[in-house]
Amino acid sequence: MCDECIGFCIFSDKYLDVNVLVIYIDNIRCDVIDKNKKNVIDKKEMAEMTKDTSNLKEVMISFQISNTDLAKAVQLDPSLISRYVSGNRILKADSKHADAIAEYLLIKADTAERIGWLKEQLEASNLITRSTSVLNMKNSLISWISTGGEVTLDGSKEAGETGDGQEKDGDRDRAKGMMTGVLPIADAVSEFFASLKDGEEIDIFLTSDRIRILADDSFSEMVRSMISGVEKDVVMNIVIGVSGNTQQINKIIQRYMGGMISGKMRFYTFYGAAQNVVEQLYFIFRNRGVIMVTESPIGLAEPVGTLITDSTFVEEISQSFNATYRYSQPMFNIYNDSYTRNMIEVLYGEYCLPGALCVVKDSVNPMYMTYEAYCRVLRKDNSDDAEYAWKCNEYRRFHDGFRNMLSTRMQCREIISLSRLRKIIEERKCTMAGLYFLTTGFFDLDLEGCRDILTGYIENMNLYPNFSLLILDDLPELHGSS
Repeated sequence: MCDECIGFCIFSDKYLDVNVLVIYIDNIRCDVIDKNKKNVIDKKEMAEMTKDTSNLKEVMISFQISNTDLAKAVQLDPSLISRYVSGNRILKADSKHADAIAEYLLIKADTAERIGWLKEQLEASNLITRSTSVLNMKNSLISWISTGGEVTLDGSKEAGETGDGQEKDGDRDRAKGMMTGVLPIADAVSEFFASLKDGEEIDIFLTSDRIRILADDSFSEMVRSMISGVEKDVVMNIVIGVSGNTQQINKIIQRYMGGMISGKMRFYTFYGAAQNVVEQLYFIFRNRGVIMVTESPIGLAEPVGTLITDSTFVEEISQSFNATYRYSQPMFNIYNDSYTRNMIEVLYGEYCLPGALCVVKDSVNPMYMTYEAYCRVLRKDNSDDAEYAWKCNEYRRFHDGFRNMLSTRMQCREIISLSRLRKIIEERKCTMAGLYFLTTGFFDLDLEGCRDILTGYIENMNLYPNFSLLILDDLPELHGSS
């Protein structure tokens, strides 16, 4: 060996069937020898063998998954997972292991934040991530975490790659219309929703209000975005079996209040069984298909979805839904134009009459805007002078009453979300219930209006010692005990 040689190591891996001597000179690998074949291994091949699987490591850190957790979930030896994560073992894209790991990671993408983070990573790597296709999402993820080969969008392997010749469990399940986890089920629902025509309706049936997926953060965000972002006139008819547990039904109301107010989500109830063996939810897309979601009442297992397109089954399920719908009771009534005035009076009583007040806001509160700033926003969306004048006067009454209440030294606290503030910066708008601007549905307030509200928070804290603002990282835990 030469004097400049800093050191060497023997790299042996029975799984790779290779036994090599790696020589380092001045900290640079200068030679790689296969002692079995007596020749130099291609440097590109060795680079793949020793590449740090940083993407797999990164997603495991982000999702808080340990090597042991992943090994147990995909039924592999923890030491093998460790070699995949460290890069000492190639994770081939066309292997059953890569497929199983990607399947598990998609199941663990069980919050809106995790789904958003994962899509950002895939998009940054120029991988296609169409939200309407679980298969595309999964194949992109396989390519991202693997260190050898790529998977094409149709699930086939890259040219020149050879597979294990076995059908993958995930692909076989998809062929049967089966899905496991919140994200695959949400994507399947989104795909059907995208195919709806203007004026069509979706029928949703819950055997019990205890089913968790409808109140899940990421799933409910997907449903709300479909309702608020779509230009089609689409309505959801939702029939729920009430178990008598008011906390469960309140969770659903909390998630979908905006859809109720807009009239795009019509909720009906009937009295269901006190305890079911399983909890089920049916998305019924008339004349197209049914997505049936099944959950364990215990709550530890992931939800399982089944897609059914048999025309006779879909027709009979639709008929059964109609029969139950006829005997159900509306959860809320859709009011006429006086509804807005009535709601304003309810809010006036909360904000403007003496009494301690604690407000938890998923968005920011336009009550802290100045009169001039509020009317500027109203003018943009109200060309009718009479309507504009009425709304401005209502806000002045509301705003002055709130200030009068604060001046009485009554304690007032507002709690908002730091993640929501970050989202305002990213989207350059803040979305809130249209009721705050005397309209229905959702209202997107421009960035100038968002700044006016935040400025109002600061001014009120300076003016009123009894007013305080609490900013939490996020609000789900607070909502859970509300």
